[in-house]
Amino acid sequence: MRNWIGSGWIICLFTIAVLQAEVAVANENFEINAPSNLQPGSQDKDLERAAMRLYKSALRHFESKAYWKATRELIVLLDFYETFSQIDGVLYYLGESLYEMNMYRSSNKVFRYLTNNYPGSEFLPNSLLGLQKIYYNIQDYDESLKFFTGLSTRYHNNKVLDGAYYYGGMAYYHQKKYDEAIKTLSKIRSRSEYFDYALYTVGLAFLKKKISHSPSKRFANSSPCRSSGPSGRM
Repeated sequence: MRNWIGSGWIICLFTIAVLQAEVAVANENFEINAPSNLQPGSQDKDLERAAMRLYKSALRHFESKAYWKATRELIVLLDFYETFSQIDGVLYYLGESLYEMNMYRSSNKVFRYLTNNYPGSEFLPNSLLGLQKIYYNIQDYDESLKFFTGLSTRYHNNKVLDGAYYYGGMAYYHQKKYDEAIKTLSKIRSRSEYFDYALYTVGLAFLKKKISHSPSKRFANSSPCRSSGPSGRM
């Protein structure tokens, strides 16, 4: 699948894995080109099994936060196993790995390719959230909120909504739209990883509005504490 990723990017990734080269160079050279054929069910069984082993290895690296190793193996899958039945998963985890390494431009390309070419993928909501997070982190709040609106109206009761509400609420907060920030952040479930961060920002938003009374019954019995947000990004 050599037309998926430019050869310069593959060489760069392997070099980085060994020599820790400049991330910016890799980010500039990343490209995705449409594959010639991706027909699930047509793959050779041996190739499918080999691809699955490599995919599982990449996921183990991803779960252990070894993102360079995960990225390297995921790109090998894209380049040499074009008929792999879980290419959409490969793309998603590649996008996430690049995101975690702050390579937002490259991550954006991967997520957009997935959303444009795999509209029925189970990873579609997560990829849209990935795009929302990318634009939030580069402070393009208007674009981030477009993805938030799409996610919150299209996917009801989906597990990605807590993340969408968090980054949506934070975008409103940074735009000084405090009422919208409070409304959005208050929708995050109490068991969510985002809840404590949302709690803190809701408190800040009420302070910004100079409201002296308790912000809401939901948050009345809790004291916000300082945090940088999930994954250290806020």
